[in-house]
Amino acid sequence: MSKVSIIVPVYNGEKVLKRCVESLLNQDHKDIEIILVDDGSKDSSFEIISEYAEKDERIVPIHKENSGVSSTRNLALSKAKGDYIQFVDVDDWLPFDSTKLLVRALEENDCDMAIGDFYRVVDETVSRKGSIKKGGVMSLVEYADKMLLTPADFYYGVLWNKLYKKQLIDAYQIRMDETISYSEDTIFNLQYLTHVNKIAVTKSPVYYYVKTEGSLVMKNLNLQSTIKQKSTVIKYYNDFYKKILDKDEYEARKPIIYGYLLSVSTDAFSIPVIDDTKKLGEKEGFRFIPDERIASELQYGRLSENVFERILNTVALSLSLELNETKILYFMYKKGEKCTIEEICEMCRISTAAATMAIAKLVTLSYVKVKEVKLFEEGKISYEYHAHQLDKHFDKAEEDYRSLCYEGLSIDDIAAYARIRKQIFANMKKAIEEN
Repeated sequence: MSKVSIIVPVYNGEKVLKRCVESLLNQDHKDIEIILVDDGSKDSSFEIISEYAEKDERIVPIHKENSGVSSTRNLALSKAKGDYIQFVDVDDWLPFDSTKLLVRALEENDCDMAIGDFYRVVDETVSRKGSIKKGGVMSLVEYADKMLLTPADFYYGVLWNKLYKKQLIDAYQIRMDETISYSEDTIFNLQYLTHVNKIAVTKSPVYYYVKTEGSLVMKNLNLQSTIKQKSTVIKYYNDFYKKILDKDEYEARKPIIYGYLLSVSTDAFSIPVIDDTKKLGEKEGFRFIPDERIASELQYGRLSENVFERILNTVALSLSLELNETKILYFMYKKGEKCTIEEICEMCRISTAAATMAIAKLVTLSYVKVKEVKLFEEGKISYEYHAHQLDKHFDKAEEDYRSLCYEGLSIDDIAAYARIRKQIFANMKKAIEEN
């Protein structure tokens, strides 16, 4: 995968800077440079940045006089050496696989931009947000039509849930408008999109966005002030649609286009009564590891289980499935033949009730088929994996798991490990058989 420049403007961020930077350094995608630009902070932000730069060569530290977030991002763009650009705000942080997922979506589909869902964090609650309901590849016009439905959504307007090609940014000299302080990110996106052919949409969340007290989200709830501020953006918004649509298409959409002035964000808040809102850090347990069940007896077993849990959870999110449902599908995919509820519960380590509910949904979705139904005979119902369109997701999850485990190891190291592990398992099997 290609090199990514992650740009982070920093202003008085000493309280949140470490959380942000640690999430970047711990990305699965290792070929990155992290450009931390201190915009004349009055706290210890640049000292913290400097400490990180001394420890990791991927950190690019920059200090400048205070001039605002737009000029800060523009300076970073001029210094960036990556093939792709990813933006992060210092208050926020990334899931461990954010960069990898965006790069993969863009490169595998030969697209010019990638966009993903995100988590909205308010105090101790978090909710998943995404304005496009299905992942895949969209043409520019298809994407623009989706944007017309909820044009004020963060999903479309912000920088931080997207991946951009540096080549396009440089070729067309796309930069932040330093003369405005509202929706400069929206204007940047509109200008960039005019040079895009295809957009890759991933349903996996790629960002944790934190609501900050005193932010524009709260200040701009007044309708009159919102319209006044949006009037600075509407020209760019209107010009964008004029460029990408023919005359008749534009005229047909014109009333909707100007509806942007009255539109409000549908993804700005995390509200406790909404179904997708959970406590921050809340997640379901997952212990099943492919071909390594016995490894749970070893010292590294639980750690490897946790690693694969994170990877498989990404698959679940991208498919809009629950983790229980996804791990059942994965187990059935690996088994390659029909299995019973008892086998599913044992291998996936979930309760009969949880397995039964998950299987019922998977059957409804045609991912699983019921086999050998015989009434009044206990244990005669079995199930068969039928979700072959998901095979590639599970293969990719295993590939990511192996890549993470074997990072920094040579081919000889990996071969030696395989021999040693095989002997360890043989010894353990022998001990069990003898007893």
